[in-house]
Amino acid sequence: MQVRLSADILRTLEKAGHVACWVGGCVRDELIGRPVNDMDIATSARPEEVAALFARTVPTGIEHGTVTVVMEKMPFEVTTFRTESAYKDFRRPEEVTFVRSLDEDLRRRDFTMNAIARKPDGTYIDPYGGREDLSRGVIRCVGDARERFREDALRMVRGVRFASVFGFEMEPDTWEALLELRGNMRHIAAERIRAELEKMLGGDRPAEGVRLLARSGLLEEAKIRLEPQALEAARPERLDGLPAKPGELRWTALLQGLGVSGEEAEDLLKSWTFSGGFAKSASALLRIDARMGAAYAAEEASRAADAGEAAGSGAGAPESGVRGAAAAGGERPDEAASQSGAGQASASRGEEELRLAFARCVLDFGRSAAENWLAYRSGLYGADGEEAARLERAARWLAAIPAESPRELALGGGEIAEHLDRAPGPWLGLLIRRLLEAAATGRVANERAALLEEIARLDSRPDAKEAKPS
Repeated sequence: MQVRLSADILRTLEKAGHVACWVGGCVRDELIGRPVNDMDIATSARPEEVAALFARTVPTGIEHGTVTVVMEKMPFEVTTFRTESAYKDFRRPEEVTFVRSLDEDLRRRDFTMNAIARKPDGTYIDPYGGREDLSRGVIRCVGDARERFREDALRMVRGVRFASVFGFEMEPDTWEALLELRGNMRHIAAERIRAELEKMLGGDRPAEGVRLLARSGLLEEAKIRLEPQALEAARPERLDGLPAKPGELRWTALLQGLGVSGEEAEDLLKSWTFSGGFAKSASALLRIDARMGAAYAAEEASRAADAGEAAGSGAGAPESGVRGAAAAGGERPDEAASQSGAGQASASRGEEELRLAFARCVLDFGRSAAENWLAYRSGLYGADGEEAARLERAARWLAAIPAESPRELALGGGEIAEHLDRAPGPWLGLLIRRLLEAAATGRVANERAALLEEIARLDSRPDAKEAKPS
């Protein structure tokens, strides 16, 4: 429908005596077999002439010659052929002049692959060899690369983004111009850089994009500052194994590779103009990964210590035999260890501690963050081996959690205070948290009677006195 409606717009403009064609990304993507999103239209008609030809239009960028034509509730941007001159701040033209010539309009564009037009009859207008560059897999500026990059320094990051997303190479002169003028990136707003980086990390080859940023040093002086050495050491290859959506996954991997903690990530991403929700989500993902990494390390250390104690007490020989037989049969070591009484107790204790650590992550950061973490670890480490078994187990735990907030407990705070005949206070929040953890780990059913029984058990413990008001 999008193609049909945009073709109708082109024909309407042509019937009125104007030149009209598809141009830019939609033509490029069609030529290389990628999905076409926006059908951008360029025309010799002035904005007011475009508006007069269609029943419903919106002057979305009238100063730059853009009118949005709405056809069957679908918006299409129609932009008048124009030239641009006297760029200021390395990003904005001081003057835009409407022209009747398509060739003049194509001449101002960034790269040859974006300077191809297509008429409704299928004819291509390609004065700068864009189709040949597409077939060769080359990113090349229209005309003088240095002039193009001086006009808008963000074009350098766009070039890197296109190279990584399409798997293309930068033409040598274009690359040399980029290296010469990379310092101009300091003039570009963080918001514009962030938008390009999001598209790059959301593409098919994010690792290559990070490597190109490292090689070029493009962001060394930018408002989103990333040092080449840090990018090189950030293990960018991990990004390619992660899904593009949600976007937090790849950004988390990059931040983790850069040594950014969960506590630092939220403020850093906000300073890079990411939304508060995105920054909070990435921060939560990093925090969960740090917590669970520590929990897994503690479990492994505990297992090793238990194995050492068993060996020292003379119990090591039989257990070693069980482990050896299990290894030969393809069983996991912790499953083999569970065949002995001491090993079974150790494995059970370790699993309880892991489940509690995971439950606390869910309670602190939410189910969505926990689901993101499962996808993150799966993307990093694959679907086989011990990590896959851990994630499968954590997914089962997550599915079984009956309550994630106090309002989901079968027993309310007021009922608890009344049952214990105490005035509400900080102790109540601590007790509710313990009930949530008990329910989340499956130790206590989320039922009124079971929760009251757990309250009685907790209230009888020596440390419960600390939670009581004096």
